[in-house]
Amino acid sequence: MSAGMAKLFRPEALAERARWADDGDVLRLDKRPVRWTYRIVVAAAVALLLFVCVFDVHEYATGAAVVRVEGRRAVTATYPGTVETLAVQPGQFVEAGAPLVRFYDAEERAQLTRVSNEFDLQLVRLLRDPSDLSAKQTLTTLKTQRDLAASIVAERTLRAPVAGTISDVRIRPGQRLAPGEPVLAIAPKDAEVSLVAVIPGESRPMIEKGAPVRFALDGYRYEYKDITVEEVGREVVGAAEIRRFLGPEVADTLHLPAGSFVLVRGKLPSQTFESEGQAYGYFDGLTGTAEIRIRKEPIVLLLLPALKGIFR
Repeated sequence: MSAGMAKLFRPEALAERARWADDGDVLRLDKRPVRWTYRIVVAAAVALLLFVCVFDVHEYATGAAVVRVEGRRAVTATYPGTVETLAVQPGQFVEAGAPLVRFYDAEERAQLTRVSNEFDLQLVRLLRDPSDLSAKQTLTTLKTQRDLAASIVAERTLRAPVAGTISDVRIRPGQRLAPGEPVLAIAPKDAEVSLVAVIPGESRPMIEKGAPVRFALDGYRYEYKDITVEEVGREVVGAAEIRRFLGPEVADTLHLPAGSFVLVRGKLPSQTFESEGQAYGYFDGLTGTAEIRIRKEPIVLLLLPALKGIFR
């Protein structure tokens, strides 16, 4: 070892070098990892190119939706009165003619009792003397009054117009009602349940019958129903017209921004749905969100819009 190298390197380094008899070789790198990395990068680029050219991106029109029970009958008060008893509960099935609500009728029943008693007295008088013309005339008049009083008492009880399930009960005992005020609603047995979606009007030209719809019910996590469009409104209207069509009992539950809208209708597959293993029934007025698939485009056209003219 030369004196120059002894001055250049530390003694420890020179001692370690002296342990090896031969000189080292040139550092050589293995090219196989580089070749495999290149192949993987090229394969990934080709796969990405095929993906953006072959696969499509779907565009959706989203809007508020409300559940409607077809054939639902609203029951209203026919005469003014105070609710005495409510004979049914929401979700209860009733037959046609079953009593629903009884109104306070003490005065009407007192009148019926008075007329009935007078009728019975005149009937006894006539039976004692069948030739008594005055008794006959009085009996005829009292019979008419009795029948009228009985019909008034009967009208103080609201009865089910059809067989079905009770829903949307809006009254309570002690409440005063005017003629025409809503009392409750009855959904006929085996009634169809439909979905009415309020979609922004600009999507109307792209919505067609048979388009897929996904409905998510408010308040129930992961509760989705996939249906198809069965009917599309022919006109694009404003929010006021949408609320008029839906009715006052439902319109206030939807928060519609300013703008134009179109109504889209579809049919739900059943009257019930499941959430977290529990079965529930659909009720008129339940709200949610509807997404309608209106068109699709290859991913490459979204990345490179200039290619749309070539593809089309």
